[in-house]
Amino acid sequence: MDVQQLFKNLRKEAECPLCLETVKDPKTLPCLHSFCLVCLDKHANYARRQLQTAIRCPVCQASFQIPEEDTFGGLPASFHLNRLVDLLALADGGTDSQQCGSCEENNSATHYCFECQSFLCTTCFEAHQRIKATRGHKNIFVKNLQASDVDKLIRRPAMCSEKYHQDQPLEYYCQDCNVCTCIKCSVVSHNHHTMVDMQKAADEQKMQIAEALKKVKAEVVIFENEMKHQMELMDENKTQISAAREKMNETVDNCIRLLTEHKASMNLKFDEINQAHQKAHATHLENFQLAVTRLKSSLEQGENILERNINAEILQTKPVIIGRCEDLLKAERPATYEPPHVNYVIEQKMDVVDQVVVSQTDPSLSSVEGLLREVKEQIDTNFVVFTRDSFGRQCYNEDDHIMCEICTSTGDSLETDLEIVDNEDGCYTVYYTPDRVGIDEEEIEVKIEVNGKPLDDSPCSVVVIPMYQYDFEFGLTGNGPGQFNTPYDIAISEETGTIAVSDYQNKRIQLFDSYGRYLREIGLRANCTSLDFTKSGHIIAVTPGDVHKISLFSEEGQFVKHIDSEHLKFPFHISTDDEDYITICDQESNEVIAISPDGTGLVTRIAASEYDQSIMCAIYHEETACFFVSDSKADCVNVFDENGNFLYDIGRGSLLYPVGLAIDKFNNLIVCDTGNQRLVIFTTEGDFLSETKQCFHAPYFVAVSKDGNVLVTDFEKNCVYRFD
Repeated sequence: MDVQQLFKNLRKEAECPLCLETVKDPKTLPCLHSFCLVCLDKHANYARRQLQTAIRCPVCQASFQIPEEDTFGGLPASFHLNRLVDLLALADGGTDSQQCGSCEENNSATHYCFECQSFLCTTCFEAHQRIKATRGHKNIFVKNLQASDVDKLIRRPAMCSEKYHQDQPLEYYCQDCNVCTCIKCSVVSHNHHTMVDMQKAADEQKMQIAEALKKVKAEVVIFENEMKHQMELMDENKTQISAAREKMNETVDNCIRLLTEHKASMNLKFDEINQAHQKAHATHLENFQLAVTRLKSSLEQGENILERNINAEILQTKPVIIGRCEDLLKAERPATYEPPHVNYVIEQKMDVVDQVVVSQTDPSLSSVEGLLREVKEQIDTNFVVFTRDSFGRQCYNEDDHIMCEICTSTGDSLETDLEIVDNEDGCYTVYYTPDRVGIDEEEIEVKIEVNGKPLDDSPCSVVVIPMYQYDFEFGLTGNGPGQFNTPYDIAISEETGTIAVSDYQNKRIQLFDSYGRYLREIGLRANCTSLDFTKSGHIIAVTPGDVHKISLFSEEGQFVKHIDSEHLKFPFHISTDDEDYITICDQESNEVIAISPDGTGLVTRIAASEYDQSIMCAIYHEETACFFVSDSKADCVNVFDENGNFLYDIGRGSLLYPVGLAIDKFNNLIVCDTGNQRLVIFTTEGDFLSETKQCFHAPYFVAVSKDGNVLVTDFEKNCVYRFD
């Protein structure tokens, strides 16, 4: 690289980000960004005038407290920038250029000797050339610096700043004082201190720095992955579902067609009924007409005889007329036709909102934001509907009608907790809780309408993912730190988040942090089948092969005490409640036994199963005041009240060898369905919610952290799974 371009690059590197000039008296903030001391003090003074107690780094925006004194002079100087400033001043030949390191005249340096590692003025350089021992040294004229020379000058040894030692390079590092020294300082000021070669000390600390940077690099990868995930979520939010106008029109047309067909069918029915009734009416009218005709005919004949008034005729026809009249009067009268009543009964009618909305809102331009395509089951979620006018501006009208409905993929409405909150600014927040109960597939549909018209991105298909998703796993087969040989029970401290695992065959308890990183172990004399954390932070453990069946340890691993109880015979599983009362599965007596924290008091004794040695886990749930007990031979979870009375069972017919139990943050019951190699989530009433399968071999026991994460031991695969 051309030396002029190199110096141009170095000037840019040595530029203060605040004043944009070559840095003067550079000071480095804890975030490792350097600035002129004067610029930093000005920055702090401006913040003080704004009544602020902290400043932000102008480069990375990290926040730092303003020192009580008036200056940032106490900050460390930048070694690299000071070297660059000296080198730039040397190249510029200004008043701040490097001084001669050989004489005491403070002359500006004109040459540099690489072997003496010293700057020389013109006079000293001429003397340097006359002396036989130094005549052959490699040196350069600073006005003729080359790119390779610049790099060597930057990397030249650092010289001691102590008085009378300025000609001595810094070669040692005092581990007691944490400073670099020359050989004279090591004798005069650091006698009897632990001194090491500066190169060796730098190599060691370089490894420490590299290790710290490695962790930061790993954190960068995590954040970049999170950013990628966040961007994916943003893209998903912005992706619109194709317009459903055609589907809406088809639905409406189908409704109209069905109604039209129904109308024609009903009219045909009415016509048939009318024709039948009219025919019946006509028949009865004919009968009446025939009777009237007969009566009128006889009446007319009799009246004619009376009108003619011929005695002989009257006397002759009188018996016939009277007989005919009597016969007609005695004849059966035609019946009156009483038709049945005809009504139109509406068994199911269409609900029509007969509301006229006069509004500036344009449904075709209204939008929805934050509607996720994937939502977690039982996790409250929300999205926002914005009403807009014809110009796309957000607008509000109190008469606007916003409708939202959660349906299955086949269009059947779901009974889901849903609330629409009108923010009275053209923004409507819709809250709902996704639930996979009642749907055969994972997808649901969210339908949104504004003033009776669907939005362009409605209906929207939403995938309801199971309540818990695989996050990571830790542990390998073996007996080393972080390795397992048949891990049984698992517990999590609410105070510290520490994870405790009973490593059964290795006869120990292993402790991990919340990310599964190994912390330490607690050695035991016997196999540990179960453990839990008490509210005081102790670890309570069951070791059936030990003479003391229940032991108490501190989280640091120190033994605290044994808990002996005359109520126990062969405890297998142990759990504690919020008051540290102990619930134990005793396999010899086949009972669930609840005792006081010191083991002396008997609270409850439950005959939990009709099968021998079948109860695997028992937990007490304070909210329901019930004991939940897994029965590996009955293949179900039995539920008992506080007095030991059986209430109901859960999972009978669907579970196979259930073992571990836990109550999650939603007050649902998690079951390790070991025989089916899965986790199953039920409500505490026994309703199925979801299941989780993630490469399980033999999920055995389960624990829930304070944050709601679920951890499961797999005693065949010798690992622990974590689910978010």
